Amino acid sequence: MSLTSSLFAGVSGLNAQGTVLGIIGDNIANISTVGFKSGSAAFESLITGSVSTEGGAGAISRNRLEIDQQGLIQNTGVNTDIAISGQGFFVVKNNPIKGEGEFSFTRAGSFRQDDRGFFVNSAGFVLEAWPLDNNGRLPGELGNINTTSNQLLDSLDSVNTRDISGIAFATTGISLGVNLDAGQAPLGGANDTLKPVSTQNVGLGSAAFLSPRTGSIETGDTIDVSVAGATAVSFTYGGFAQGNDIQAANIFGVGLPATKFTDVGIGAGQIADGDTFTITAPSVSSGGTQTATFTFENDGTPDTSAGEFNSLDTLVLAINNITGLVAKVAGEGAGVSRLYISSANANDAVTIANGAGNTGNAGGGGAGSLVNSLGINAGVTAGTNTFNTLEGLSALVNADSTITSSISSSSTNAQMVIAAVDPLATIQFSSTTLGTGNLITEFGLVTTVIDSTYDATTAGRNMSSGAIAPAFSRNIRVFDSLGAGHDIRVAFVKRQDNEWLAEVFAANPEEITTGAGLSPGQIGSGTIQFNGDGTLRNISTSLQNALNVTWTNGATDSSVVLDLGTAGDPSGTAGATVIGLSDGLSQFNGAYNVQFSEQNGSGSGLLSSLEIDEEGFIIANFSNGQSRKVFKIPLASFPNPNGLAPQAGNVFDESDASGAFSLNEAGSSSVGILSVSALEQANTELADELTQLIVAQRAFQANTKIITTADELLDELNRI
Repeated sequence: MSLTSSLFAGVSGLNAQGTVLGIIGDNIANISTVGFKSGSAAFESLITGSVSTEGGAGAISRNRLEIDQQGLIQNTGVNTDIAISGQGFFVVKNNPIKGEGEFSFTRAGSFRQDDRGFFVNSAGFVLEAWPLDNNGRLPGELGNINTTSNQLLDSLDSVNTRDISGIAFATTGISLGVNLDAGQAPLGGANDTLKPVSTQNVGLGSAAFLSPRTGSIETGDTIDVSVAGATAVSFTYGGFAQGNDIQAANIFGVGLPATKFTDVGIGAGQIADGDTFTITAPSVSSGGTQTATFTFENDGTPDTSAGEFNSLDTLVLAINNITGLVAKVAGEGAGVSRLYISSANANDAVTIANGAGNTGNAGGGGAGSLVNSLGINAGVTAGTNTFNTLEGLSALVNADSTITSSISSSSTNAQMVIAAVDPLATIQFSSTTLGTGNLITEFGLVTTVIDSTYDATTAGRNMSSGAIAPAFSRNIRVFDSLGAGHDIRVAFVKRQDNEWLAEVFAANPEEITTGAGLSPGQIGSGTIQFNGDGTLRNISTSLQNALNVTWTNGATDSSVVLDLGTAGDPSGTAGATVIGLSDGLSQFNGAYNVQFSEQNGSGSGLLSSLEIDEEGFIIANFSNGQSRKVFKIPLASFPNPNGLAPQAGNVFDESDASGAFSLNEAGSSSVGILSVSALEQANTELADELTQLIVAQRAFQANTKIITTADELLDELNRI
C-alpha cells in the first residue's frame, strides 16, 4: 500500500466511525421514543486493485435497523395506550380523510383523541382500524353490508368515536334461559259443566243415583263425546230395576213410601204374607255373584236385616243392608212414589226374580207375585261405559285418554266438568235417546260444540289477549332504531307432558302494527318440546325464524332473532346429529327460574368512556349502561420487517426489501398480541450503546493516527 492510499484508508475509517457515532447518537437520542427501533453499524471493506500487492483502500459502514427486535413493555395506566408484544405494526395515516393521505406502519402506540375525535399518536399519525357493524362483524364478513375485503387497506377507517355519542342500537336478538316447571298442570281443554236439571235429580250428590223419569232420561240413553282427531266415546245411562207407580197400580191403596202396607186391596191374585223375591248381583267380597231374598211380612215390626219389609221404606232398608246393592224411594209428585234398585256399580248386571212358590196360588198365600205386583222389571243389563251416577260417569270419562272430568260439590248439588285433554282440540256432545227426553237436556248442556280452549292467533283464546293466563311469562325490554324502549313479553303454557305453547307479544299492543294472521299485539307463537331428561328437543320454525316487528312510532321495522337454546335428541341417542342441551330453556320438576334474559339493543345514550381489549377491539361504553365494539385494530405483518423504509415520525413504509404487507387480527399466528394501557419502549440498550461509543471513539482516534503518521512520512520525503 502506498503512503497516499494509506491516507485515503484513514479518511474512509474516519468516515465509517463517524457514521457509527451518528448511529449511536441517534439510538441514545431516541432512548425515550415510544416504539423506536435502534440501528447498529455494519462495516464493509473497500478494495482497490490487488489486495496482495497494494492492500485495501479503507472501510465503509451502514446503519442496519433492528426493527424486528422487541422493546420493553411498560404499563402507563392510559386506556388508549397500546403496545404490541410480538411481531406486527399498527397501520396509520398522515391524513384522516377517507381516500386521502398515505398509509404507513409503526410500533408507536401512544394514541390520544384530538379535537376532532381522531386517535393520533405523538407524531400526529392517525390510527387506522376495521369499522364493525352493529353485530361486531368485520368488513367483508357474511352479513356485513360493507363487502370490501378486510385484507385491503381500503377496508380501514381512521378511528374516530366522536360520532358514536348519543347513538341507539335497535334490538336484533333476544336470549332467554328459563326452567319451566315439569310439574305444571297442563292447560285444560274445551269444556262444559254437566248438572242435572230435572226435579228428580236436582240437588243430588255426585254418588247419588240419577233417577229416570218419563220425559227426561230412560235406561239405555247415551251421551256421545267427540274430540277432534279422536274416536267418539259413548256413555250409557244404566238406569234401575224400577217399580211402577204404586198409587196408580192401586195395589196397597197408598202412595207415601213410609206408610205401612195393610190388608186393604190384598186378595186373590195379589200378594200375601211370606211372598218373596230375589235379587242377584255381583258379590263385593268374593268377586262372584250373590243372591238376596226379600220377604213381605205384614206385621208391625219387620226385620229388615233379614230382608223383611212391609212398606217401601222398609224394603229400601232391607235392600241397602246388602253390600253392593242400593235402593231408593223418590217421589213423583201428587203422593206418588217409586222404588229404584241398582247395583252399586253401574256396569254390573242386576237380576230380579220371584221367590219360589209365589208365582200363583201355591206358596205364601198370594195369588200373584211380588215382582209383578210391584211392577219391577226383569233387571238391568251390564254394558260398556254404563253409569247411573255423576261419580260413575266421571270415572268412566277419566279412563279415556282424550277427555277428562272433575266433580265439584260432591255432597250436594253436584256438578261435573267434562273437557278435552288437548287444549287445541274441540269437543262435541250428542245424545241418543230411547224416550222423549235425553241426557243433553238432563245435564243442562246448551252448546253442543265447543271450540278449542287455546288458539294462538285468535283473540279471546290466547295469552296475548289475556284470555289464557300463562303458566310463566317474562318481560324483556327491547329498543327500536330510535332508541325507544318497548316491553316484549314471552309467555308459556303447558299443553301436555314435555310440550309447551309459547307466544311473543307486545305488553302494550298499541306500540306495534300486528302482522297478518296474528292476534292484536302478537309478534309470534309456536311450540316448544322437551326430551325426557329435561333438555330442549324442538322449537317450532315460527319461533326459530326472525320475528318481524313494525313499530307505530315511525322507527325502522325490527327483525329480532329469539335464542332459546340448543334443541336436539337426548344424550346417548345413536346417530344423533345434535344433542339437546339445557343452555336456554329447560324443563325440570322445580320452580320456574330465570337464568338469564338478554337482548343486544339499547336506548339513546352518551358516550361515557372508551377501552381497548387484548384482541384489538375498541369498545365504546355509554351512559345507558350499554357497550358496543365499534372498531378492531389490525396488525400488519411483512416477510422481512427489517427491510422497511424508515420515515420521519417513527413510521415505516413498505419497500421491495420488506415485501408486501398483510393485515391480521391480533393474536393470530403471524403477529403478536396487544398489551392495553401499556407502551413499547425503544429497543435501545443504553449500556451497550455507551460501550460502543467508547469503541467508536478509540477507532476514530486510531484512524486519525494513520493520517498523521502518513503525513509525517510524506514530509520526510519532501525534505529528501
